[in-house]
Amino acid sequence: MAICKLLTVLLLVLLHNIGGFLGAEVRSSIVGGKDADKNKWHEMVYLNITSRDKVTKWRCGGTVLNDQWVLTAASCWDEKRRPNKDRSMAWVGSYSLKTYQGRFKGITKIITHPDYLSLDGTYQNDIALVKLKTKIETWANVRNVKLPSANDIFDSSTECWIAGWGYTGTNAPLPDPETLQELKIPIIPQSVCNKTHPELTDDMLCAGDLAGGKDGCKGDTGGPLMCRAASGFVQAGIMSYGSSSGCGLAGQPTIYAKVSQYLSFINENIHRSEETSA
Repeated sequence: MAICKLLTVLLLVLLHNIGGFLGAEVRSSIVGGKDADKNKWHEMVYLNITSRDKVTKWRCGGTVLNDQWVLTAASCWDEKRRPNKDRSMAWVGSYSLKTYQGRFKGITKIITHPDYLSLDGTYQNDIALVKLKTKIETWANVRNVKLPSANDIFDSSTECWIAGWGYTGTNAPLPDPETLQELKIPIIPQSVCNKTHPELTDDMLCAGDLAGGKDGCKGDTGGPLMCRAASGFVQAGIMSYGSSSGCGLAGQPTIYAKVSQYLSFINENIHRSEETSA
């Protein structure tokens, strides 16, 4: 049994390293960030995704909803990319990826929003639920993310943070040991964001530093936009997409799916699945 576990870890290490040079990754990580506080992001999930032809790999972020469900972006599982859930893994409880101290979980089901739409590098209803093959152990270094209420309001005065393991700049992969990065960023008013993102809807949030140098980038799609609410920090958004020209560019903020608009989608699908398996 010990030998089997060792072989499994070695295989995951090989697959993770191969992913660094095979294929393109989802466009959207942390530019201008810093090593995250170890006690701050226990709800973070690293998704290591493989295509059905086993040639292309890419990474995404996500958050733990409960002991068997992860919240992420539908664009991470876009059928145009031909993802293979059976060869993909969710890492929970991770901090520095190359230390492999987290738990590796297989994936049994992907539920993308029925109205998810991909249009020329932009996305609508970019939200998905990932069901893990086995439950997260209660002793694991993991906690459930807090979701916003439908009445929570997030604006430019709200304290917000992002985190992830993606690129730290255009063509700049996160260096070893690939430690989780965090960054405080402001929400951009819809009226301002509409100038660069006319496709913006009420189901989206816009965030980033308009001066440039601080933003999301390549590899963190699906990760959380955590914002302070009356109940504490909650996941206000899911990282969706940024500029096709590069990362952290001036006047080019990142778009997030607004989680409060999808509470019914999240709750109904999780409860329906639990009732079916009961």
